[in-house]
Amino acid sequence: MLELAPRHKFGLPISLPLMPAAGVAGFGDAPREWLDVSLLGAFVTNPVSLRPRKAAHGPRISTHGRTVVLHTGWPNPGLKSVLRTHRRAWARLPVPVIVHLLATTPDEVAQASRRLADTSAVQGIELGLPPEVNWEEAITLLDAARESGLPILAQIPFEQVDDLAAPLAEAGADALVLFAPPRAVLPAASDEGHIKGRLYGESVYPLLLAALSKWARLPLPVIACGGISGPEEARTCLTLGAAAVQVDIILWQDPQRLAPIAAALQEATTTEEQPLAR
Repeated sequence: MLELAPRHKFGLPISLPLMPAAGVAGFGDAPREWLDVSLLGAFVTNPVSLRPRKAAHGPRISTHGRTVVLHTGWPNPGLKSVLRTHRRAWARLPVPVIVHLLATTPDEVAQASRRLADTSAVQGIELGLPPEVNWEEAITLLDAARESGLPILAQIPFEQVDDLAAPLAEAGADALVLFAPPRAVLPAASDEGHIKGRLYGESVYPLLLAALSKWARLPLPVIACGGISGPEEARTCLTLGAAAVQVDIILWQDPQRLAPIAAALQEATTTEEQPLAR
């Protein structure tokens, strides 16, 4: 077993350093023919907030080759509804469930975290920090999430990695997720203008490696997320010090790619090519 939260009193052990990124695999209700959960070490849910959020207006997706810009607004029915609908299914999953909690305000994060603490089907929280957050605000949000008593994985926005990685590690985050997708712009279809959203695809991968090469030496697990499209990319992240990886848009483009990534990470774990827990 690999430990994603070695500094936490209960820890967060996983059998394989592989999980879906938030927003690509639903709330655990993906059809089995589309997503084989047995290939994962943990399941990260869609983003959820304390209160319901509506979808973004206008065009939401634009593609350029295998690169995608997505703008959704993170719509969700709110935590109460999500728990009512999905917690029984989470309890039946063969892997730990990590709820991706949108960091809105400290008060809302604290309320949501306390509710998650009462849900035995949840083993951890991935705190999705907003792109404009500064280090003081990020630590306040982290402290609010820690009211759950659960392990907290802090997902840092791409734009803020250099400013937030070290302060969050020092402030008690159990692990860091590098990173939430960068902001980008692509033309929309026909005459619909441009879409400003989050960038997904292989073009993100070199940015991920640059971040890992700088920050994976922190004294806590660092999880790599962004542009990983195959076994070699995943293994390279481990050699740079990542404790685990998250895959995102490839689960939509070609779900069959998940199996060879899982096999490569299983081999790396079995042969101890890379120490995956700190």
